[in-house]
Amino acid sequence: MRRTIVGLGISCALTLLTVPVAAQMVTDYEVITAPALVAPKAERAVLTEIAVAGERLIAVGDYGLILTREQNSSDWIQANVPTSVLFTGVSFANAQRGWAVGHHGVIVATSDGGLTWQRQLDGFQFIELQQNYWGNLVEELESAIDASDDEAEIEELEWALENATFQAENADFAAEEGPTKPFLDVLALDANTVLVAGAYGTLLRSDDGGASWNLLDANVENPDGYHFNGLANGSEYLFLAGEAGQIFRSADRGDSWEVLDSPYYGSFFGLHVDQSDRLWVAGLRGNIFMSDDQGETYTQIRLEDTVNINSIVDAANGGVYLVGNAGVVGYVDEQGEVEQRTHSSGAILTDLTINQDGSLTLVGQRGVLSLESFDTASVEQE
Repeated sequence: MRRTIVGLGISCALTLLTVPVAAQMVTDYEVITAPALVAPKAERAVLTEIAVAGERLIAVGDYGLILTREQNSSDWIQANVPTSVLFTGVSFANAQRGWAVGHHGVIVATSDGGLTWQRQLDGFQFIELQQNYWGNLVEELESAIDASDDEAEIEELEWALENATFQAENADFAAEEGPTKPFLDVLALDANTVLVAGAYGTLLRSDDGGASWNLLDANVENPDGYHFNGLANGSEYLFLAGEAGQIFRSADRGDSWEVLDSPYYGSFFGLHVDQSDRLWVAGLRGNIFMSDDQGETYTQIRLEDTVNINSIVDAANGGVYLVGNAGVVGYVDEQGEVEQRTHSSGAILTDLTINQDGSLTLVGQRGVLSLESFDTASVEQE
């Protein structure tokens, strides 16, 4: 699941209507360490993603907002969060352990089901990580070139060295200017293994629950530094997707990535592997594709409206739901039959989850919204 940076930038201004004025005074890099202020109408602020942790829903969004709600309750509670950045993704390994990621290189974690959060990484630490990673890689490639007498191998190593040197210089520049790279998605494989994808080809993994992080950027063939917008996990592969129709898959938990032929060369924002192990990718202009062979071939799915599609989740009775701009909600059943509804708000919708009664909880530009199951036509705001 993932969002556009531009789309969120436009919609973030709307939170000024619901977040205390004091929050607007936190500027530049202070947002990294400034705790999220209590917002009396936080459920109306811009929210970007929602996850299920046991019997609890967790929604994340702008100004460091993380909200929780028990499945049997209608009340949203704002969590204690030690940062004010815009959160863009959230993922839980189990009912207690989860991670959220956002702008300025921030990663936070929870071990109590989303009630409280601790900062595990910030943009300044991320820059140091980049400097060490690319600096070490430059040294390794220079040594490999000196030791090789194979012209073809040397040519390949020199190309890799040019890219690594460029990235190292970028990291040094960032150290002078400050952290700007946003993280755009997070995927918890288990309580220890977590992957984070982000802008300009950023990919990280932790194998110790976030105590330390390792860059995997050089493991993915992305010479133009396109954004990575989404991560998904299937029975055999991890999948990664982003700008320019990029789709990758990994059979070794991210150590190496294979470039897949793409059915579309615009940006993908939504990435999902459903309960039948089918891969779904969706993005700009209503482009939606499904693969039942692990990304080898694709079938195109069309909704009535060709708006950006931002997220895809499993439906309770098979098939998937999709949400996008202009209030669009789509449902595709197991046979590929398509139905579309449009939320009366017309808001940009960035994610959704299915409640125990089959109704949908939506998040996006207008905060928390609701939609009854596609069995009825009733649409209402919570």
